[in-house]
Parts: sequence; C-alpha cells; structure tokens
Amino acid sequence: MSKNLFKILLVMWLALIGLDLWLEEYALIAVTGLGITIYSYYSQRLKRLSDEVEARIMNKLNKKTVSFVVLSFLILLIVGFWFNVHTFPTAETVYIALGGLFVYRGLTIRRSMVTETN
Repeated sequence: MSKNLFKILLVMWLALIGLDLWLEEYALIAVTGLGITIYSYYSQRLKRLSDEVEARIMNKLNKKTVSFVVLSFLILLIVGFWFNVHTFPTAETVYIALGGLFVYRGLTIRRSMVTETN
C-alpha cells in the first residue's frame, strides 16, 4: 500500500466515523476498517526491514498484544461486574474490539520500527 493510498483511506475512515457520529449512528465497521488499514500499512513497511529485525519486532509485538488483550478483558469484566451489566451488544463490541486491536498492533509496529532503526 502506498503512502498516498494510506492517507486517502485514513481520511475516508475518519470522515465516515465522524459523519455517522454526527448523524447519531455509529460506524462500527468503519472503526474496524480504520484498524485494518493502519495495521496493514505498517506491517507492509515492516516487511522492508531485515528478517532479524522483523522477527524481533514481531516477537515483541506479540507479547505486548497478549498483555493488552488480557488486561482489556480483565478491565471489561471488572467494569461489567461493578455496574452489574449482564449483556453487551455483541456485534458492536466485536467491531470495536477488532478495530482497536488492529490500531494497537499497527501503532505498536510503527513505534517499534522507529526505536529499532534509530
């Protein structure tokens, strides 16, 4: 994915999210699309580095992602029990969780690439 395509997709997803929030409808699929766009762009940039650096960054990323997911679920359970929430809207939660996870992984790849190359 080229840098120009990445910028266009990023603006498109953010505009779609903003438009749907303004119309009081949530663009949950747009959140997932935004996350996938960010993750795919930075993972393609990661492929340009040497295999050793790529493996080191991906191992670090996988450890951070597991910690992030476990802590997120723990916080959700605590909040759910604290406020006595018995049901979560399933589809909305899945879209937001996937989008958030992809954004987190993409930005973590970016941060790791910056620290490894400097």
